[in-house]
Amino acid sequence: MDSMQKVVRLSSKELEYLKRARFLPASLAQILKTAMAGGDTNSLSVSHDVAEEFRSALMHRVAVAGFGPDYEPTSEGWMLEELIDRFF
Repeated sequence: MDSMQKVVRLSSKELEYLKRARFLPASLAQILKTAMAGGDTNSLSVSHDVAEEFRSALMHRVAVAGFGPDYEPTSEGWMLEELIDRFF
């Protein structure tokens, strides 16, 4: 098990998006409640394994809802891509 912690910084908008996301497993939704607020930036401390779980869920979501009919990223798709990078 990976014991190293990774700090992921999220804007308030990103954190709210993730908290409302119905595509995240309950275990990941629960972890979002531990985010530490600091102005408009929130910090989430997760293990590398948990970060990978977030990335996997986000990548699945971007494949399902991240692109419009013309294959251009949607606004949700852009946010998902940013979040995928943030959890890397």
